Amino acid sequence: MLAGSVLSSAVHNEVTFRSLEHFAPKSAVQQLYKDDLLDSASYTQAGSFFPDWGYQCLGNNQQSEDAHWPSFIKTAVNYIREVYPATQFHTDTHVKGLISFVFAIMSHGMADVKWHSLSGLQDYFIVAMAKSDFHGNAEESHIAADAGAEFTLRHSSKLSYLNETWKVPVNDIIEIYKRLYESSGQRIPLASHIQYCMAAAFAASKIDVEFGQLMFGYYGSKSPFLIEELYDYYRGGIEDLSGSVSDCYPELVNAFENGAKHDHPDTLCASYFFSTATAETSKRARCLNHRIQSPQRTNRKDAGNKIYHDYDATTGVLTLTVNKTKQIRMAKHDDMLPRITTTVVSPTLNNNHNKKHAAIQQPFGRPVFDSNPVTNADKVKTGSSSNGLDKYRCLSLYQEREPMSKITLTIPMSSSRVGHQIVSGHFRSSSNNGDPMDIAISAPFYCKDGLQIGAVFLLDSNLQPTNIDMDIRNVSHTVLHGDTHHGRFGWSMAVLDLNKDGIDDLAIATPFNDRVDVYFGQAHTGLSESSSARIQLQSQGSQGTVLAGIDVDQDGFKDLVIGCPLCPVGNQPQAGKVSIYLNYGNQLTQPHFVIENPDLNAYDHFGESILIIQDTLLISAPSYSVGQMQRVGRVYAFDTFTYKLKWTITGTKEFQQYGKVLATNERQDTLAISSPSEETKSKLQTFWQGGTVRLYDWSIMQQEAQYYVIQKNVVPDIAMEHGMMGLIEGRTNAGHLGQSIMMGKDDMIWIGEPMSEQENGRVYQWWYKKTHELKCIRNGNLLARFGSQIGSLGPDAICITSQRYGQNAQYSGAVNILAKPENERETDKLT
Repeated sequence: MLAGSVLSSAVHNEVTFRSLEHFAPKSAVQQLYKDDLLDSASYTQAGSFFPDWGYQCLGNNQQSEDAHWPSFIKTAVNYIREVYPATQFHTDTHVKGLISFVFAIMSHGMADVKWHSLSGLQDYFIVAMAKSDFHGNAEESHIAADAGAEFTLRHSSKLSYLNETWKVPVNDIIEIYKRLYESSGQRIPLASHIQYCMAAAFAASKIDVEFGQLMFGYYGSKSPFLIEELYDYYRGGIEDLSGSVSDCYPELVNAFENGAKHDHPDTLCASYFFSTATAETSKRARCLNHRIQSPQRTNRKDAGNKIYHDYDATTGVLTLTVNKTKQIRMAKHDDMLPRITTTVVSPTLNNNHNKKHAAIQQPFGRPVFDSNPVTNADKVKTGSSSNGLDKYRCLSLYQEREPMSKITLTIPMSSSRVGHQIVSGHFRSSSNNGDPMDIAISAPFYCKDGLQIGAVFLLDSNLQPTNIDMDIRNVSHTVLHGDTHHGRFGWSMAVLDLNKDGIDDLAIATPFNDRVDVYFGQAHTGLSESSSARIQLQSQGSQGTVLAGIDVDQDGFKDLVIGCPLCPVGNQPQAGKVSIYLNYGNQLTQPHFVIENPDLNAYDHFGESILIIQDTLLISAPSYSVGQMQRVGRVYAFDTFTYKLKWTITGTKEFQQYGKVLATNERQDTLAISSPSEETKSKLQTFWQGGTVRLYDWSIMQQEAQYYVIQKNVVPDIAMEHGMMGLIEGRTNAGHLGQSIMMGKDDMIWIGEPMSEQENGRVYQWWYKKTHELKCIRNGNLLARFGSQIGSLGPDAICITSQRYGQNAQYSGAVNILAKPENERETDKLT
């Protein structure tokens, strides 16, 4: 198996592909270049890999390193302008391909700087992954990221745009190197070396196409960060990388039109993308762990592909083509339904506190309490229930037998992420009037006029379906737009009545501009398109990724709580903090209280989930680590009147991420805590990142905490099982059960498992007071991640999002609305 950069070819091609989708030309000239890039896929895809061509291949490490940087790119631009007439730039197939090849080299180089945290960048992808999942070991993280990202990408995407042919302009590359090394005397690579190394890399990439998904579990199980953050991580995730590359296209177009000027150091498009010869840059080559195999070995018959080489001596172009001779049959994934365990907990503490004390003093032991566990694990397997088959198999959304209207809202815009957040409120009238609510649906990557500014769509909750897939723009009565390119407007939202007029207001965060805008609701007209109040947060580039509208001071009005799990505290990056803006006097310039991570550890992500239940404010830190066990997770409980810490609960397994999502029911007597990346077991099988959701009896939890405060005068770390009344465990590798949860009425909870069924996704309804009442719903759209978010629309309707839905445009996202018919809403409540 090949490792290293050859395994990142698909990732670099994904970045280039997405960047072209994002690129909105502002002139006819820019449009010409974009069209050429799209028409020259064989050159563009070869160029997206090219800078890595020589690492540990025939002694060309330095030549490969130099191809990553602006000096090489500018030299290439000026070479093309010198040798080829401008009249051929958009007419000659070879010249168009060569120019496209250079654009793709730029894409690779820019992406690598962020991916590898070069040029002084801090906490970008590989470094953050190392600190999260590899005990800070950057080299281990580097190998896992370069190889694992390839397989993770192939697991989550069909990559149907990938070409079966690469074209490599070998002669032109040699001439570019000659000009680049003219004054330095560095060795110019041989044409035969370029041909050999590119052929080996191309062969390897095609082997990965066939076998890549089989390696997903090997790398994915080592790093929840890789699985969860590959696309969205704000510093070096694929969305961030492709946005940076897209922003660079106009400058490179200008260079081809007017010439590229060399500077000292050479810089292109961004302050971090500059040419320099430092020890820092060479770490990329040292860590890549490339093993380029011989063409004879990479062309072996059992790969299923035959690689054809054709070198045109006239143009100096090497053409590499694959001819598939057989189809590799992928392993079948027979995902099982979750395993449910219910526990009958004694409503009062017994007098044997010594046993309880011993259990709590051993935080990783199993606590002792009066209980009778009952499991229905064997009864929820697909097709094996004795209580009725339909209850325990997964029904398609459109096979659902209950009389519901079903609407799918999306948008034909790539990567817009419709449905990233969903909230509902009475923005046009008081909730006391009985009028239907409005739904607010965000699309934080929505583009307008060539800028990725984000949008929030407002629509009636009593929307009626007109066809299966509806364009959300056509059914929205109001659209709110962000104003910051790559700011991710709508990443988080919260509903509250900030001006206390009885009509709900909507708070919307632009976290990567450190801002929260509040839109006041108005009778009859609803939300205006301009914000009514603005909170400009301390400039940290990540504030507001979490918003909550909750009544902290118990005065009957919701307060605005802003979580910043990515914020540094002191000198600890991503330790996390929470800012509380109480709802009086419209005082939004400064928070009334700030709660910082009590343990002050880097990468704890304190503030990831925020919930109030009775007189207790719960804040989670799902990446909290204990000793050598990484990311076990912890939940903190604070008194709402004093803000003092009352108790904590800590996870017990590495990568568990206990507390990722917190939820409570309307009565606030039950607490749900999810651990979506927890390893689960069933008989002899182990499911990595299967995920769990635990349900707790709130009164039992409080009694335990009060005992230790009164008797011991300490802040107890309560055993994770204490007060637990139910547990549901995912039984799918990387299914991430509990990535989303929403508690309804009648002792029922909705649970999302978005990465089950090969990332198609599933959602469950669990009536947790009735052990065997479990309903499974699947959507069936390939790779859509159905169940990414779940939101309530009142007692009669619910929203379920598919983060990666792409029926009309790649990764556009979609929202499914399930609602009871009007004539049944008074008698039979869905939630």
